[in-house]
Amino acid sequence: MFTTIFIPGYGNSVNGHWQEIWYKQSKNSYWVQQQDWDHPRCDNWVKTLNQLVQSIDGPILFITHSLGGSTLNEWAKKYTANVLGAFIVAVPDVQNSYLPKEITGYQDLPLTPLPFPSLMLSSSNDPYSSIERAHFFAQHWGSEFINVGNLGHINTASNIDDWPEGKKQLMQFIDCLIKE
Repeated sequence: MFTTIFIPGYGNSVNGHWQEIWYKQSKNSYWVQQQDWDHPRCDNWVKTLNQLVQSIDGPILFITHSLGGSTLNEWAKKYTANVLGAFIVAVPDVQNSYLPKEITGYQDLPLTPLPFPSLMLSSSNDPYSSIERAHFFAQHWGSEFINVGNLGHINTASNIDDWPEGKKQLMQFIDCLIKE
């Protein structure tokens, strides 16, 4: 058995977001609760994530959205834990000039492989990252990569509700992790 940690992004993944729906449907799971959703500071977000991770025994599966994926990557360069894998969705291009000025400390995102298996899903029309940049990050992080088509930022504005296709990809990813 494993514990699932949901890592939302900038603004939090609530009000009908697929990530919130999955969290409510999950057993043995935790939601990373950041102190300031609207002014993310990398060091603070990583510290909050690490406090939660260190309180958990046994293997962990991360499910991230947007800046949550960037936070996980920053965490992985500083800390370790018993991680089963990471399901990473809609990572923004934090090196792009359109990044909201409220987001600080992410601009030097590590381009080294994650120390655990990961699957990155990205949309071909995400306003926060081109599919090429998302694929670039996946390659450097050692993540398997899936282009999910035109789903925008894969959030509530995408009108995907509990995102059954994403859930199918997650289940396949978990099956692969458990078989290893």
